[in-house]
Amino acid sequence: MAKPRTYRTDLAWSALLTLAITGPLLLGSGYWLVGDMVFVPHQPWKSAWLGLDGSLPRAVPMDAIVSVLTQVVPGSVVQRAFLVGALVLGGIGIGRLVHERAWYARAAAIGIFLWNPWVHDHLQIGQWAILCGYLALPWVALAARRYRRDVRSGWAPVAVALTVSAVCSPSSGVMAVAVVAVLGLRWSWPAWPVLAVLSVVANLPWLLPSLLARSSTVTTDGVFELFAPRAESSLGVLPSLVTLGGTWKSSIVAGERTSAVVVGLAVALTLAALLGAVRRGRRGPAAEEVRRLALLAAGALVVASVPALGGAGLLEWLGDRVAAVALLRDAHRFLGPAALLLAVGLASAVAWAREQVAPGRESLWAVAGLLVVAPMLLLPSLAWGAGDLERSTYPADWRTVADQIGAAQEATTIVLPWAGSYRTFDWADDRAVLDPAPRYLPGEVLIDDRTFVDGVEIDSEDPRVGDVTLALEASTPVDAARELRSLGVTWVLVEQGQADQAVPAGRTVHDGEDLVLLDLRTTTDPGADPEPVRSATRTSHGGYAALVITGHVGAFVLLIGASGRILRRGSNRRHSSRR
Repeated sequence: MAKPRTYRTDLAWSALLTLAITGPLLLGSGYWLVGDMVFVPHQPWKSAWLGLDGSLPRAVPMDAIVSVLTQVVPGSVVQRAFLVGALVLGGIGIGRLVHERAWYARAAAIGIFLWNPWVHDHLQIGQWAILCGYLALPWVALAARRYRRDVRSGWAPVAVALTVSAVCSPSSGVMAVAVVAVLGLRWSWPAWPVLAVLSVVANLPWLLPSLLARSSTVTTDGVFELFAPRAESSLGVLPSLVTLGGTWKSSIVAGERTSAVVVGLAVALTLAALLGAVRRGRRGPAAEEVRRLALLAAGALVVASVPALGGAGLLEWLGDRVAAVALLRDAHRFLGPAALLLAVGLASAVAWAREQVAPGRESLWAVAGLLVVAPMLLLPSLAWGAGDLERSTYPADWRTVADQIGAAQEATTIVLPWAGSYRTFDWADDRAVLDPAPRYLPGEVLIDDRTFVDGVEIDSEDPRVGDVTLALEASTPVDAARELRSLGVTWVLVEQGQADQAVPAGRTVHDGEDLVLLDLRTTTDPGADPEPVRSATRTSHGGYAALVITGHVGAFVLLIGASGRILRRGSNRRHSSRR
């Protein structure tokens, strides 16, 4: 068992790297709003946060957790807690994974795990929940290690690790199951069925809504090629991938990663880590684990590279027949587990370099030190807010509009312009960000959730988007308002400073610099009788709602029960040691 001083050293180094990354967020008020990373001051509760509205559960149950937390503390605090906490805990977890190594070797492992292109790219895309799932992987690996030694004492840590990962995102839940399966399974009867049960129960919060979703459709036409990893430099896509780079979104790639020299040096660092892993895997009690980590990394690399190496068509064919294959749309995110092997291997390489230091060979200290700081030297863009992430603050219009909609009994809002789900606000430094309206405003909020990548349109998964599109194409604003009312729309929110679009006729209840709110509940057509408004909410699960809720309860009970068992065993060990 590692000494307390070991944990303090790992904590200090992890905290220092975290501060170097998130410093701009911590030094003032406001939010990081970029890509999919959308936090609001107080996120109202909605059935969609639990997957009860029939939609595909992209952020279930993470949105529910954020909603509950923001009723207690502001969303800006919640964002900081998630990002900082995940980074620090991820570093400590890697330190524990190589706890037998000296502090400088553990520092190298922590450095390459926290400071790499995968972390940079997912932070820039705003996939904060997936980043949290990645940072939980060391703890998943530690739980798998205990499970491999003894299923009876290891099932509880595995249950906690799988449930926490599944809370982060569906893809994180799948990755965690893969990590435990590769690192933790033995050829014994209880290991396989126990892991199967734990995996299913831990992932029920998103798995059941996915299976029962009736009002959403998944499109796979051309998406695997669009989201395939891409070469960052002239060296090609494979050198990018083996150094944990190669994201599909070229616009957020760090500038230095476009240099063949930098990527080549990163490949050399990867080779040093692999050589360290080979050395560690030759003998000793850790040999089997390293071989399993190598198998896991190879699998992650294959999954990530298939779309980029001509397999996009095959994945599309499979996706048309097995909906679950759509999880692999952004294959690059599944490269994350490979970082575990690089971290363990780099720690071994640094330890080897230190062992070679002898009188007359003191220069090898420089080699060891260079391996420790190499991840930071090769990716300076990750420092201080990934280079260009500045804090943003919501204008007062947002709070005013939310209060007005919240005061009404009926609240079904569409957001204009009806042109995709991402916005560029001048108050958010003109960064592309997922429209905050569904999380900021109460009630049902419909946005045009089509996605545009390199000029290619990815169809909406919500059939209501097509209905609203047709209504907005009506010949006159009055006709558009009438059609929207027939769909159950009661409010129209216009976000200023975006693309121009014809606005339906309605009573203006707020006309601000940033937002305009129109009320469609009273007709603007003279001489026409008000039309009854039918609900525009998604078709819910109806009789299946109880089943979906049961899935959430099952995962929660598993988490609490497994945590209690871990605490009880820890307490028993402490009592035994005192005797």
